[in-house]
Amino acid sequence: MRFELTRQHQLYVVLVALFVTCLLVADIVAGKFFRIGGIAMSTGTVAFPIAFLLTDIVNEYYGRRGARMMTGVGMAMLVVGFAIIMAARLAPIAERETYVTQASFDNVFGLTGRLFVASLIAYLISQFLDIYTFHLVKRVTESRHLWLRAVGSTILSQVVDTIFVNFGAQLGHLGFEEIWEITLYSYLYKIIVAIILTPLCYLAHGIITTRMGIDPAPHGDEE
Repeated sequence: MRFELTRQHQLYVVLVALFVTCLLVADIVAGKFFRIGGIAMSTGTVAFPIAFLLTDIVNEYYGRRGARMMTGVGMAMLVVGFAIIMAARLAPIAERETYVTQASFDNVFGLTGRLFVASLIAYLISQFLDIYTFHLVKRVTESRHLWLRAVGSTILSQVVDTIFVNFGAQLGHLGFEEIWEITLYSYLYKIIVAIILTPLCYLAHGIITTRMGIDPAPHGDEE
């Protein structure tokens, strides 16, 4: 029996693979902070705008079922990635042959259990909230105004994600005011970037529908 993937299936595999990559990389690099002017933000926020765009595309073309499956795969891969990193940290180091010391390795990959749990909870809640909001707006507007459901779902879902991640990771290490400042500016950054990337949603929509011949999921899709 010959195994074949339709063009729609191929696109879904690529979108999910890119989404999972963004999630894993964002968690791995989240410990480093950078400044824009006087504002400090985690480098993990660099990958998230791509994840927003991918979530919107999957929501648009594969409906709730497709978006939920992608969310489940992302959660599973986060757990697998965390387990592999922990196993690598616990493996006995060969002092003479290694290029990186144990301390240096732990400094980079030392994702704490609390941060992992906080990021996982934030991810699940924000993703399901994003999916629900996206399809609610799509149904109410009868599939019009792509920009409204793309940006609107991000505005709502990232409130939860940004608060959970920053307070879960930094509470006890930084003061409340400093954590709140990082949370506020990280959230504003995500929303601004989501708005800037909105034209890419329309570009992807045009390419997928016109060039690839894949139609969006109907706005009455409840699965």
